[in-house]
Amino acid sequence: MSLDTVTTREQAMDFLEGYSADRKRELDGARTTAGLVKSYLLETVPQGSVQPDLVRVFRSVGVRVDQIDGDMAKVWDPVEERYVGLLEELLPRHPVLYSNEGVEFTDRWVGRLVNATPFLDRVWLSGWTFGRLWDKVVQINPGRRYGRLAFRHQSYFEVDAEEPEEEDEEEGEAPDESQAEKVRERRDSRFTVVDRLDQLREKLPVLQDTYHPLYSISLLRFPAVGRGGHDFYYNGKVTNRSESFADHRAHLLYVLKIYKQATEAAEQRAWYAPAEEAPASGFTALGGAPIVMRFSQELSLQVFEQWIASTFRHKRNRFRLWGTPIPLGPRKVHVYGADRHLWQPIFLEITTRGLVAVLPKGTCGNTIHRLVTNVQHLVDPAVRVWVGDRKYEDFVRSAAEQQEGGPHDGGRGRG
Repeated sequence: MSLDTVTTREQAMDFLEGYSADRKRELDGARTTAGLVKSYLLETVPQGSVQPDLVRVFRSVGVRVDQIDGDMAKVWDPVEERYVGLLEELLPRHPVLYSNEGVEFTDRWVGRLVNATPFLDRVWLSGWTFGRLWDKVVQINPGRRYGRLAFRHQSYFEVDAEEPEEEDEEEGEAPDESQAEKVRERRDSRFTVVDRLDQLREKLPVLQDTYHPLYSISLLRFPAVGRGGHDFYYNGKVTNRSESFADHRAHLLYVLKIYKQATEAAEQRAWYAPAEEAPASGFTALGGAPIVMRFSQELSLQVFEQWIASTFRHKRNRFRLWGTPIPLGPRKVHVYGADRHLWQPIFLEITTRGLVAVLPKGTCGNTIHRLVTNVQHLVDPAVRVWVGDRKYEDFVRSAAEQQEGGPHDGGRGRG
């Protein structure tokens, strides 16, 4: 069966299920003849907003969406002249693209898609978010099972202000000697650890306190029901290394429920807007709380200047922000800007010691996750974050606690 012949939801699930089983058998034999199933978790609009018509959103960037059944559709790329994946609105606000194309193609294809429209953003899993999801992995799996964690921090702005490109997150080879002269000297910490969950649980906090780049988790594997697992990457990509697509989809739904609930709770806390009831004084009161980031150590003036120049000089910067920085001294800027996702306003004060962001009502809470994730990967892996007086990671912890059990039993939510 191929995507060309898929005409119903049941056939789509059968196609992905059979394909996943075939690829797992090949992985066990240390060879693969085709790409693994990859899922790209996307974000649309905040709570309370009218959900966009995904068919129209994709059509606006030249991609055809052919509805199959309910909330499932096939995605046709007119340039490639073939179907490149299946699209499912797994949760309101969170569509997911499933594809069995090669990773180099799909990573770039999804990147171009998201950059081409303000109605889509990635799901961004920061190191602090991964930390709380890691707690859940340890809680719902036996300690004898094996887990996988990867860490990535690149001090990109120590050298230049060029905008870093998102790289293929699958494991690759180190540059050879002919490429060596192109590699600039900067701290680039990459680690991948595979070990028993009980060993990782014991050692990880000690290692993170000793070496801060280990706070910048870029990949977390959820063990599967059977063999293998589901690799969640920081930019919303999930690779199925199990034999079951049904199990893979259950893990996607489980993590998205936690993520969605955490995002909406953070939005409720952060959004600035006039209070529903004006105080007796007659003055308009504002509700909401700022997002406050405190760096683990002060940035050098060079890093600070390179970061600001890169973020607000390049149209397609990793932070996906727009604005003109207003200098308030050599180590502080103010930005009356906009988030390129939905083009909603955001106000920023950025210094060498930290960052304060104000989100007016309607600005997507996914902006918070994107800010924190990219600061950890490119600026300071040990940055601490609050939404008002509440720690950022507590929103994820609280949302995870609301999910009884785990993805294997449906992750039933309380309340």
